[in-house]
Amino acid sequence: MKSSNLTRSVFRAILANRPYIVRDCQRRIGSNSRPHILPTTFCLSQKRDFFGLTFAGGQKTLVGAKNTNANIEAALLRLIDLVKARRSHSRLPSDEEVADAFKFFFASRVATPGRLTRNEIFLVTEAFKHLQERGHILSGEEKSGLSEEDLENVLLVLASSTGRDRYRSDARILATVVFEALQTRSGAVDDVELPPEAGHQAVKPTLLVTYITVLAKTGSAQDALELLRRSAQSTERASLPMWTAVLTGLANEGRTQEFWKVIREMQDTVGPFDAVSQQSLVSYLVQRDEFHTLQKVFELPLEDGQVPTTESLVKAVDCAMKSGELKWASRFVEELEERTDSGDMAGTLLLWYALHDQDPTNIRQKLEQMAKYGVTDAITMKTLNRLIEHAYLQHQAENAERYVQLAEEFGLRPDAKTHAVQLHYHLHQGDRTAAYSTYELLLRDDIPADRCDTHVLNEYITSLAFSANPEYTHLIQIVDHILDTDAELEPEAIAGLCHVFLLKDELEEATGILRHRIDSYPMDDRARIAAVFRQFIVDPTIKDQRAFNAYELFRHAFPEAEVEDRIPLMQSFFDRGRSDLACLVFGHMRQREEPSARPTPEAYAKCFEGIAKCKDIDGLQMVYNMLKLDLLVEQTTRIHNGMMAAYTACQQPFSAIIDHFWKIMESREGPTLSSFALALQACEKWIPQGAHEARHIMALMQSFNLVITKQIYDCYVGALAGQSEFENVVELIEKMEEDIGEPPDVLTIGTFYNAIPWQYRKDEVEKWARQAYPDLWEELESYGDEIDEEWEIRYFKIDRTIDMDDELLFAEGEYHPVIAQARQTTLEAPRK
Repeated sequence: MKSSNLTRSVFRAILANRPYIVRDCQRRIGSNSRPHILPTTFCLSQKRDFFGLTFAGGQKTLVGAKNTNANIEAALLRLIDLVKARRSHSRLPSDEEVADAFKFFFASRVATPGRLTRNEIFLVTEAFKHLQERGHILSGEEKSGLSEEDLENVLLVLASSTGRDRYRSDARILATVVFEALQTRSGAVDDVELPPEAGHQAVKPTLLVTYITVLAKTGSAQDALELLRRSAQSTERASLPMWTAVLTGLANEGRTQEFWKVIREMQDTVGPFDAVSQQSLVSYLVQRDEFHTLQKVFELPLEDGQVPTTESLVKAVDCAMKSGELKWASRFVEELEERTDSGDMAGTLLLWYALHDQDPTNIRQKLEQMAKYGVTDAITMKTLNRLIEHAYLQHQAENAERYVQLAEEFGLRPDAKTHAVQLHYHLHQGDRTAAYSTYELLLRDDIPADRCDTHVLNEYITSLAFSANPEYTHLIQIVDHILDTDAELEPEAIAGLCHVFLLKDELEEATGILRHRIDSYPMDDRARIAAVFRQFIVDPTIKDQRAFNAYELFRHAFPEAEVEDRIPLMQSFFDRGRSDLACLVFGHMRQREEPSARPTPEAYAKCFEGIAKCKDIDGLQMVYNMLKLDLLVEQTTRIHNGMMAAYTACQQPFSAIIDHFWKIMESREGPTLSSFALALQACEKWIPQGAHEARHIMALMQSFNLVITKQIYDCYVGALAGQSEFENVVELIEKMEEDIGEPPDVLTIGTFYNAIPWQYRKDEVEKWARQAYPDLWEELESYGDEIDEEWEIRYFKIDRTIDMDDELLFAEGEYHPVIAQARQTTLEAPRK
């Protein structure tokens, strides 16, 4: 199928070092010729990935440039050039270019607030530090210096940056270095004087408000509170916005008890809320549906002579109706009925009336009455959409249609909001035919200023992407529409698109769709998108190279992935028999600097276990060398168990016993039951020492008064059979029930047959088993067999896997390796 231009236009623009051009835009820049497409690469050498934003270019100056996405991208590309040059110690861009990009970026964000991505904050922080090192902060230089206004823009943008992150340490760090630089400027205004022990100079009140807001929004509300308390202005009425910002931050961090304590402190210090501060707090609480907290906030007194703003009342009533608290909201409705100053008020009141009487005739009368009294935007589609939306949410499609007819009676036409609500309903009903028709109507509408269509279009994308039939062409048309109209793709939609692109092997599309977006999402949203990649990679039906290509994209897009999420990816390649790729995954973990992403003892053990499964001696040596150089990981019993399995599988059983089993016995932790089983399996292949060693291991277990399980007994059978001790094995099997209380089974007979070397000896086992245990032999043959073509030896397909995830046999501090040390002495004695 022909690939769409969904991400290709963005991808090519970046690769070709030119701004991205929105389709059908009249202000096109550059040539119409299509650039040569370079191959996608995942080999990024930077400490922090820019996700491919590693290309230089752009116009010489951005002074006076328009606030467009292309110009913002050009500014960021300059900062990327700076970071690359600093890391590679190559030629740096001029300080004028760096300062120009820095100024333009923040001036643009002041004009059009939005959420800042982690990459953006990283780049501007590096640029700020660079200019600071070169003495260009508040230096008075027009071209290469950053002025006080430029730095204040940084704090304004950080304070207005939207998003759902509770904690943003990167934003807080940038705000702090900028704030500290502003404090050292000459000619500071002595409006706010902090105590000497705080280490601060005088700062403007507005600057302090902004900085406190940033701290509160980025997960440092307690630090913001302490800074406010140290401020000389904290007891003045003018500090109320700062108190409100701190309260919002405490609520955002879930510090409920401290939230109410600070409210009491604020009331004692500067007095009650004013209407504007109350509105700020109400807006936050309504946005998060915290109705009960909202109730308590409205019970707090306001400044003398003030009443809640209309916006506060509208939001409170909306939240109450959503929560079913109509009785509580009734008193605020009465206040709203006496006002006419808000367009949102008409829709809220109309919905309130409809909840009490759904008769369209009565609703019509209420609308006409509001219009007569001069309520703003009373008879508009915006107002009636409130009723239509509520009816659809209540699955009352017939009522919704009546309200649409009522709107048409007033001469109104359904708009984008109407069709968005209808599309949402059809999607949740699973009616894809109706959804398609409604989407076509939505396309004909004017793009709404509030972009009320964005969320439902993202829902549509998600619904199609995760369905059995994604309707790829139609899906891409929707995505193109969103991107062409400068709307946002939501995380769930991104997850769905990545799901589709991975299934269609469109990694270029997946790379492009992630490139500009993934870094801006909160960690929980990033985790949802990452889960799509993990599910794809571990799917055993996906071929190994496709899975590894997806993994390469995953590791660059989600560097924060923890080791627990990476281990299953590694294991999936071992399961595919690709130990080389699995060891690469492990090596990438080993290269990480973050403790949460570095391999743990469990990761090492799982890696050795996988190497054993693949019998990969090269991988074993490579990972063992990593372990010996890893100063952060102790060689635990679990690790030694994994290495025992690996060395045995790689035909080095002596190393399994000497280098790892006895190290377990001399360690502080001591053995697990699987340690003995693995050692016995190693003895099976250690010719000619295996039988002698196996007997000592069994004696060691008995000296510890350990219960000999059937698995251990079978491993002992295999160890003696591996040394061709036919008669001794027969005697063991015959006395098995007497020794451990369990009779031999098909696994016991199969272990005897598979372990004994040479086919003529196996034939002897078969002859004996057919006579001694005919039923077990018949069952064993039902398992099927395979022939080693090189040696012409037959093996039965039995599972002799040993579970290495068992617990230690001794609690911490209980194990004393005295017997093991005595055993070592006994072993070494004959050699002297």
